[in-house]
Amino acid sequence: MAIRRTCLLNLTLAFGAAAVCASAVWAAAICAAAVWAAGVRAAGAADAGAADAVPRIISLSPHITELLFAAGAGDRIVGVDDASDYPLAVAGIARVGEPASLDVEGLLRLKPTLIVLWDSGTPAGRKTQLERLNLRLYVTDQRRLDDIGAALIEFGRLAGTEAAAAAAERRYRFDLAQLRSRYAGRPRLKVFYQVWDRPLYTLSGAHVVTEVLSLCGGDNVFADLSTLAPAIDKEAVLARDPDVILIAATGAEGARQTLEWSQFSNLRAVRDHRVFTVDPSLTGRMAPRILQGVREVCDLLDSARGRPAVGDPRMGYRRAPPSPLKDSVR
Repeated sequence: MAIRRTCLLNLTLAFGAAAVCASAVWAAAICAAAVWAAGVRAAGAADAGAADAVPRIISLSPHITELLFAAGAGDRIVGVDDASDYPLAVAGIARVGEPASLDVEGLLRLKPTLIVLWDSGTPAGRKTQLERLNLRLYVTDQRRLDDIGAALIEFGRLAGTEAAAAAAERRYRFDLAQLRSRYAGRPRLKVFYQVWDRPLYTLSGAHVVTEVLSLCGGDNVFADLSTLAPAIDKEAVLARDPDVILIAATGAEGARQTLEWSQFSNLRAVRDHRVFTVDPSLTGRMAPRILQGVREVCDLLDSARGRPAVGDPRMGYRRAPPSPLKDSVR
């Protein structure tokens, strides 16, 4: 049985390139799992009432795992996808693979009463296959920053943690409102957001990253493209000549991608030393921690405004003092 909530779509690139397993492998897995599922359902029938009272939840996306924990349902999660890495408590929870390559038998051994999966990050065939096993599914998607607050309330309802979820939702909406107020009216900057460089990928206006940039006073230079995560070339970036380049990578990988742009000294962002790296798990993952990513992006754009530009008087802007939300955003 599938519970479907009608929501806007979101694409977080963590799974955008997930490989699709061969259908023959899945067919074999499903046949074996169907036998196992029958046994699990028979064994669990007697205590179905208890299961409803304290749900046994499996999360199939990192942002769903974060949302469940934020909604106070961490102790109700019995399994997660392999990519879930936050909060630290998730390290002790059983792994069930990725949406494209689930360990179906392992998943069934956990005797879940609810599986929460990401609509746009889960192959359609997987949803159908899980439904055939008579597993209770909740299909969810978030696209806008405001959708995260709504998801907290809904996840609290599903998990039976309404009070904790309501508190988390109020805190999230308050912090979001504070950020919107703080950064309203900033001089606009043209921003290129780089997802990956081999090949070169960015995000269009339909992705939440564009909303994050806009909140901070930035305009996505590729917002007009129709594909959610389009592949582009460096010539296209040169043609749009952004004021700032944000690279969604950290550590050594972020340093490597930053260095790649140093040869393009005719590009405004390179010439004026406005090429920065950001943590993609904060700027694109649809959970309350995205507000930390918002603050990071806003601080970087303020830094860019405060840096002397070559022949561009628009950039004369003194960097704002540290945000009072630094310790309050979760």
